[in-house]
Amino acid sequence: PRGGLSVVIVDGQGHGRAAKRISHQIAGKAAALIGDGARDGAVMRAISDFLYTIRDGKVSATVSILTSDLEARSLIVSRNSNCPVVVGHQDGSSCLDGGVNPIGVHKSNRPMISHWPAYPGTVLVGFTDGIINSGCHSKGQPFSMDEVFQLVRTDSPNPQMLANRMLDMAVERDNGRPRDDMLVAVLAMCDREDALGTRQMTVNYPC
Repeated sequence: PRGGLSVVIVDGQGHGRAAKRISHQIAGKAAALIGDGARDGAVMRAISDFLYTIRDGKVSATVSILTSDLEARSLIVSRNSNCPVVVGHQDGSSCLDGGVNPIGVHKSNRPMISHWPAYPGTVLVGFTDGIINSGCHSKGQPFSMDEVFQLVRTDSPNPQMLANRMLDMAVERDNGRPRDDMLVAVLAMCDREDALGTRQMTVNYPC
């Protein structure tokens, strides 16, 4: 509400319509709380309580929130996920992969939260376990974090190209038939070329 953008990455337990329904419920709840001004840590705790309540602690989901807080000039990564978040910045790339529980299965659940200065050129890359596990059932090369590091080690990484490349590589490892839901989200801080600060958004959705 005070300026910024949050990307909510949710991967519900299982696959198919049931997992998609859970993911949409959690993402919608998180978006509403963020829109009301709740901080990311509070949002993560609230959606964990929400899922625990509606499913009696029997269904889990992994969640990561990538936030660019323009008022505080800060990048925030909140995780209740087994999937890491890669941070590419001027001093090199880092991997946030500390162990943390998914949401929905524990009454008291704490997210792992990290803060980074929002310098131009800094990139946050989040993804689901469909990316990490790609290639596990084929004879090709399995997923490697080195691939992600190589993609973010550029002077001015293009967020769309980076996301497309990661997704294409994962699908290729599964021989063109993904075995699990796949998502890649890239949040990048870039120098502003538009003096007016015009907001732009492009959405491509399959029919």
